[in-house]
Amino acid sequence: MDPFTDISTFVRAAEAGNFTRAARLLQLSPSAVSKAVARLEAELGVRLFHRSPRQITLTGDGELFFAVCRQGMTDIADARSRLAGASQPWRGKMRLCVPVSFGQYVLAPALGDWLGAHPGLDIELALTDRHVDMTAERFDLAVMLGEVPDSRLVARPLPAHRFVTVASPAYLQSRGVPDTPDDLVNHTCLRYVMVNSGQFRDWMFVRGGDQYSHFPVGPLASDHVSALLALSEAGGGILQAPHYVVAPSLAAGRLVPVLSDFKSIGAPLSVVYEKARQASARTRLAADFLLALGERL
Repeated sequence: MDPFTDISTFVRAAEAGNFTRAARLLQLSPSAVSKAVARLEAELGVRLFHRSPRQITLTGDGELFFAVCRQGMTDIADARSRLAGASQPWRGKMRLCVPVSFGQYVLAPALGDWLGAHPGLDIELALTDRHVDMTAERFDLAVMLGEVPDSRLVARPLPAHRFVTVASPAYLQSRGVPDTPDDLVNHTCLRYVMVNSGQFRDWMFVRGGDQYSHFPVGPLASDHVSALLALSEAGGGILQAPHYVVAPSLAAGRLVPVLSDFKSIGAPLSVVYEKARQASARTRLAADFLLALGERL
């Protein structure tokens, strides 16, 4: 048996957390995965996993071996990608992960033309507002909302990402128009729940050299901005959201800006990839595509 195959199987098993899930990813039987790991353990003379009926966890020796093997596999994959991508950088499979609203309102409308221009590219797209583990979940590229503290990652900000505060004409006719952020205490504010922390996002404003912060209060909170958008359009309250989310509603007159004299400040949005992948032509070109989309936000 090729030892590299057993090592690859071991790495996938460690990432998956059990043999059954790893078997599905590798299109093998669970027993084949278990036997591959057993062969490695016999060859190395150490136990790589603690085993239970439902899951596997790495031993101390397993942690050390996993870190080295995973980096080695990444280096090999990147070397192949660079050679193959020198002449055809857009061929092959790429896994992308982006926030739900960015995927729905920005990426999806542009994705058809992008794929049409690069027919050799196979995209697997995941939509989530949480910060994914790029390595464990095997994403090549992601767009992340908020700060990216992981030093293993390269984060390239989308400079045009901006927020706007809006409400429906019916709501403003009924409740009045706020003149300053301090007036928001007398209004129903639709609250966004940050998936990573479970906390509500503060609303931030800037005018001149002054910064204002408002903790939104209202009867509804959601971790999906599309639900908050629909409620705001129906007259349910004031919403602060990315401009690309509310732009169609503003153009149609379903929503109007409020507090226009104040600049609404939101969390940063960044294109993110592993440092180990930054030299890949495919990764660079895909990142440039996402950044170009961001310029039009």
